[in-house]
Amino acid sequence: MDNKALQDRIGKLIDALAQGLYERKDTMRLCLLAALCGESVFMLGPPGIAKSLLARRLICAFSDSRAFEYLMTRFSTPEEVFGPLSIQALKDEGRYLRLTEGYLPDAEVVFLDEIWKAGPAILNTLLTVINERRFRNGEKEIRVPMRLLVTASNELPEEQSGLEALYDRMLIRLWLDRIQDKQNFRAMLTSRQDPAQDPVPATLKIDDNDYLAWQQGLTQVSLSDNLFEQLFLLRERLAELNAQSDDTHRQSLYVSDRRWKKALRLLQASAFFNGRHHIVPLDLLLLKDCLWHDLHAREQIRQQLADFAKRQAYAQDRLQFALQQQQQELMQLQEAMVQELGCQLESVQNPLLKRTTWQLDFKANGMDPRQPHYRLLFLAPCQLDPQQPERLTRYAALSRRDLLQWLRKGGRVPVRLHQDTSSIELLLDVDSRQQLMVRDTANRPVPVAFARPGGVPEWLRQRWLAAIEEREEALVELRRDITTQRQLFTSHCPHLFLAADWLVMIEESLLQLVQKDDALVAMLAEAREALDNLLQYAGGGPR
Repeated sequence: MDNKALQDRIGKLIDALAQGLYERKDTMRLCLLAALCGESVFMLGPPGIAKSLLARRLICAFSDSRAFEYLMTRFSTPEEVFGPLSIQALKDEGRYLRLTEGYLPDAEVVFLDEIWKAGPAILNTLLTVINERRFRNGEKEIRVPMRLLVTASNELPEEQSGLEALYDRMLIRLWLDRIQDKQNFRAMLTSRQDPAQDPVPATLKIDDNDYLAWQQGLTQVSLSDNLFEQLFLLRERLAELNAQSDDTHRQSLYVSDRRWKKALRLLQASAFFNGRHHIVPLDLLLLKDCLWHDLHAREQIRQQLADFAKRQAYAQDRLQFALQQQQQELMQLQEAMVQELGCQLESVQNPLLKRTTWQLDFKANGMDPRQPHYRLLFLAPCQLDPQQPERLTRYAALSRRDLLQWLRKGGRVPVRLHQDTSSIELLLDVDSRQQLMVRDTANRPVPVAFARPGGVPEWLRQRWLAAIEEREEALVELRRDITTQRQLFTSHCPHLFLAADWLVMIEESLLQLVQKDDALVAMLAEAREALDNLLQYAGGGPR
């Protein structure tokens, strides 16, 4: 069976197993994954939320399989779980032999409810069964065909109760609650589907040959160096958080090396049944249901993996940093243009008027003080025409008389926008560095410069053109990198064992990068527009 066909088959099997189980499909995905790689599941939640039904459904995934289900009490005996003693063997041969047919040692899928109520004799034997898939019956050991152990309780094991070793072997840990959605609750109440009915077509059921072949195949799935580093960073971060925990939650974030080893096999199985030969970032997110000890730790680990999903899974942090660098360099380029050509003013305190007036050094700003009109250049694209707000304004003609009057009184000045014969009034202002600027129709500051007879010097023109071209090349490469990561993410979807909200979280984080990249492209286009405007209109008088 090829990779795509295997992925399709497992996907259809999940859909079939989840029929009629409202708000339990994500739980079913993970339980099936545990069954497919021979791991154990612990379900935590109040009574009456379909924990036993989930376990019964999983037996339907396999052909000719046997199930064993038992509700533990503190009075439960090993005979009720592992089979009664054979009186005949004890009487005739003096052998201590159990009749295991129909009991746990004979079953492929096992469900043990209220697991922590079992006594030490049951739990100690269960440890050996889980670890080695072997059961000692008399003087012989028999192979246990168990593919999945599902345990459940409405409480966690008590500390210092001696149950830590068994709890540690339950790799997948799931929190289940009541049905939340109103319509799902209604559908559950009115459903006439027989929960005991087998919903899985025979063509989807897993036979022994399939199962054994898949166990060999999933061990060949590789873990890349990059993902190992991410895994190791998560391990270190959890250890750090655990060390910082208060006494109430002390050791709740401790994860044994055994659990990490078992978790890797689960990640390999996830990749394998998704049709891949290597583990990908989406597989790592399944650790959210493998590493927690209690509900406090569950939230902590989910937060850590949510951060990984949004920031590292598809190089979002690296790309975000690169975008920030590009933004800073663009802002520095625009700032350099303003510094080189911006109109610098000097403040003058007027004691008679009791306010600040402004003084313009015409020579320092490359202006002829005797010229009757000046061309005012805008160093950023702006909209200044109230009659045509979408129109970009490139420059305006300002008379010497109106300029001198503004220097004394401030406020608005009449100007003629380029290619216009009629005049409008502009609000001139001064920024914190005492450089002249204009307020556009949205009251945003727009730096300005006055045209100079010689225009922009050639050396400065070439430097700015080279800087903009360099930024353009960098943004093209950055956009290509973002596109590559989005395509990589898309190639890893859909994911059979991961809930949709985690995929949406990653898609949104990548979309934010695209939006920021678009904003930078627009920002660069504005810088190019401003430079073109300068090169075209910086020399000569008003037009």
